[in-house]
Amino acid sequence: MVGETVSRSTSRQFLRRATVFATILALMLPGGPSAASTTDLQLAAIARDSRTRELLYVESHYIQNVGRVGEQRVVLYRCSLGGPAFARKELTYGTTRAVPEFTLFDARSGYQEGLRRTASGIKVFQRADARAPQREASVPQDAALVVDAGFDEFVRSQWTELEAGNTVKFSFLVPSRLEALTFKIRKHHDSTFEGVPVSVIRLALSGVIGWVLPHIDVSYRKSDRALLRYEGLTNMRDEKGDNHVAVIEFPNAARREVPVDLGAVRNEPLIARCPAPRAS
Repeated sequence: MVGETVSRSTSRQFLRRATVFATILALMLPGGPSAASTTDLQLAAIARDSRTRELLYVESHYIQNVGRVGEQRVVLYRCSLGGPAFARKELTYGTTRAVPEFTLFDARSGYQEGLRRTASGIKVFQRADARAPQREASVPQDAALVVDAGFDEFVRSQWTELEAGNTVKFSFLVPSRLEALTFKIRKHHDSTFEGVPVSVIRLALSGVIGWVLPHIDVSYRKSDRALLRYEGLTNMRDEKGDNHVAVIEFPNAARREVPVDLGAVRNEPLIARCPAPRAS
């Protein structure tokens, strides 16, 4: 187990908290291209309520030096298509692509989490809101982990096993707990997205607790294993503090191979509250 020792809680508390842990799977999915790509990219993802199809938010992804050591990505979470951003995530990929350095900051609450490499080793950190203190823990250098959007890279590395119908377990670092939890993935079925074949991979917490928690389905294009669709709990919350249950799609029309200016993206201001949608 990575990080701090966590005291035992009641089964009800554990279920509630474990459900929250499942929502961090949304952070693992950048929707990026396969590692074979070598260009800069911009792409967008549209998040809609899984029941009403109401627009929830838009993800703008900016990727530089795709597939190379030192690849950098910035994701802006926007109130609407072309609208202001309320959260930002930055990632840098090293030689171990399943363990990128990253930071996530949500300006609405002040929530922050991430992983960084220092001279003294790998550190994971988390702050619950703007008033809370930052918590931090060390990650063992030899820990076999998947971190944040490194999940995409892990899926690609396990593609043959998944296509064969095998279940694959892995340890995923959960910054809110400063430790790792065991998840499992398995191919659920074949489908199509925008007319192209995809494999739908189902994620769940491993063990008995996974039986009672909601699963998450992610669809990868068979030709290049790029993420095209996500369905399930997300890490983004509504005004009541409840996590959205969303369908997030990466349409091909919103994907552009163009030079990326990450400096400008990093400097784009974040707002603390999205404007109310206009009445139709």
